[in-house]
Formats: sequence, C-alpha cells, structure tokens
Amino acid sequence: GRMNRGGQPDLYYTMFGWMLCYVLGINTDSSRRKAYLKAIETAELDALHQIVFTVCKQIDSLMSLPRFMPSSLLERASGDTILRFFDIYQSHGSGEGTNAWAARLAITQEHDVELVEKLLYMQHETGGFKAHEGIVLPDMLSTGVALFALYEKGVTPKYDVRPFIEAHWQDDGSFVATLLDEQGDVEYEFYGLLTLGCLL
Repeated sequence: GRMNRGGQPDLYYTMFGWMLCYVLGINTDSSRRKAYLKAIETAELDALHQIVFTVCKQIDSLMSLPRFMPSSLLERASGDTILRFFDIYQSHGSGEGTNAWAARLAITQEHDVELVEKLLYMQHETGGFKAHEGIVLPDMLSTGVALFALYEKGVTPKYDVRPFIEAHWQDDGSFVATLLDEQGDVEYEFYGLLTLGCLL
C-alpha cells in the first residue's frame, strides 16, 4: 500500500498511487498488491472506502493484464475503473458541487447542458475550478475532475488552465491542493497529472 502524509499505510492514498503506476507504466509487485488487499477487513470499511477498495481491486486486475491484449478490451476495463472511481464523488455530501457534477457528467452518455453550465460557472479566472460556490480558492482536485468531465464532452473551459497548474506545481515535481498548502502528496500528484493530461 501507499502511505498518507502521516506515514501510515492508507487505502485511499493507495488507490491514487496504483492508478499513477498503471497509467505511467510503472511495474509493481503483483503478489504484494494482492497481499495488501487480502489483509484489509472490508467489513470494517465505511461506504466511501468500500468504493475505494473496489477501485483498488480493479486497478490490481488492470495491472495484471498483458499490455499486448487488444486495446478495445483494455479501454473497456479502464473505463469500468473510471466509472467506479467517479462513484467516490457521488458518495460525498448532498451530491451537489463541482466534483459531484463532474462525476455525473463523466458517467452519462448524454451531453447534459445544465451540468456543463454549472461546471463552467465554477471556474475561477485563474483557470482552476472551485469545489463550491461559497469557496474563494480553486483547488487541484476540483480542477482535475471538472476538466476531465468537460474535455470528455468536447467542452473547452472559459479560462486557460495552464497558469493555475504552474502556480500549484512545486519545485520537487509534486502538486499542492491550493495555494495555501505547502506540501503535496500522491493524491494531488494524481489530480495534477490528470489536469495536465487533459491539456495534451
């Protein structure tokens, strides 16, 4: 598993670490991944971590697949994992706000104009996206998932996102959540690279 900021093994951070390893083609020990998952008492997990555990299992399965298998099968398996990943944002709070809207837009087959307009409204002039209307600062999480959902639907954001990314990109290569943070972690490394990937 991957460590949280306190240096403890953490299922949530493990999910992001494994996703990065899969996307970047970094090899990890399959037997250690499976042993980590087997040791987790799933009955003691709350609803959010049940979803996280499911995503971890799917990522483990993806990393066990041969890279030379048909791309259509890889895309289907990866797509299923992405859908489960977005379930995390649906499970939070009232189901309102940038992350929940982005999740709904990403998993729907239709171009939901209302959701698109809501997301575009949440973009700050610095390029990032705010999590909720009453929040002053945009953050990397909301920016990553909003941008992914919009780009999946072929929608261009109102403002250039690159200044926001550069401002949150640390000298050591990590990304911070907001400009109030001084330290990045594997979660925001994922969201930073997700944001960058949307711009390619």
